[in-house]
Amino acid sequence: MDRLWWNHITKAHKFIEDLASAAVEGKSILLSLPQQVPWRETLLELVGDRLKMETPNNTFETISCPQEEVGLFLLNRYCRKERRATYRYGMTYAAFLGKCEDTVLNDRYLWISDIPKEKYEEWLDFIIEYNQNVTAKTPAVFILETSDPRFANKAKKGIKKIAFDQNIGSYDKFAFCALAATENHCKEYLRPYLAELAALVCSEDVELCAECVCAGSDFLRDPRGVIDDITRQQYRSDGEAFQFEKSGEEVERLVWETQLKNIFPVIERYRSCVIRKYRKPIQSALPISSPSGEKVIHPEEVEVGMLLYLAGSGALSLSTAEYEELRQFREARNKLAHFGMLPFEAADAVLRKAEHFV
Repeated sequence: MDRLWWNHITKAHKFIEDLASAAVEGKSILLSLPQQVPWRETLLELVGDRLKMETPNNTFETISCPQEEVGLFLLNRYCRKERRATYRYGMTYAAFLGKCEDTVLNDRYLWISDIPKEKYEEWLDFIIEYNQNVTAKTPAVFILETSDPRFANKAKKGIKKIAFDQNIGSYDKFAFCALAATENHCKEYLRPYLAELAALVCSEDVELCAECVCAGSDFLRDPRGVIDDITRQQYRSDGEAFQFEKSGEEVERLVWETQLKNIFPVIERYRSCVIRKYRKPIQSALPISSPSGEKVIHPEEVEVGMLLYLAGSGALSLSTAEYEELRQFREARNKLAHFGMLPFEAADAVLRKAEHFV
């Protein structure tokens, strides 16, 4: 699922391309990622592979933010002892390292994570001053990772800001769920419903979307129960527990919204098919009054409930199976129209027949 997300979802793949391209161009980056970034290790791997392909002589390295002063840490880590000995107090570490042409820092892409908020300004100020003093043809490029929106808005001149949430939206997550659903063994007619429901309910967490899609019809039958099982028993790719904060009522509302979008059109297509098939007897029974008291004079205006009434009164001659099907569709429509969530069996029964109504 990780490769499916980062390689096959257009904007997710472009996110990697933009990140790598900016780094290859020598631009340091303030990278804003959500707390629940999908498959972070795969993201790092793919960015590293792209950088290696573009600049094979440079090294991509990930480090956790050190506790000591930024410049001192970089001096000790990336300068030989002999070069460190030439450092003189009075010059900043950033200026010294920028002017050094014989340090391995110059061929590094450094991805720095776990930056505490008290270190934000220190890193930004160091990078700005370092870039002002650079003489090497291939200076170090710094990628500062943050999930703190306050830090994400502090990008300064000379540092490019790339934000996950500004580049990847809800449609991309739905596209991922739709692709993932094609690999699921649930019935084909349920896959669009599965993709839409997972994307809507788990919109903040793509990895949770993947787990719910993998659960297939079990997720459709009991979305909250499946999510509760996942949060109790499974872990994200970074080893952290899954988090889910939506209430049961909110999940039910999202299920209803998904059913409204996926099931209502099927009911309307079914109604149109019945009207086309029985147009003459329907026309003969008109006009009739709707529940609101309005007169219905055209067959196309006859709702599912009216069709059931006409069948019950003998105006439409339906088989037992046809009558039961009509009743089933009327109940589904009434439930949805009154903000009710259909049980899975009822939703499945409607969607299963969708391909027959053109």
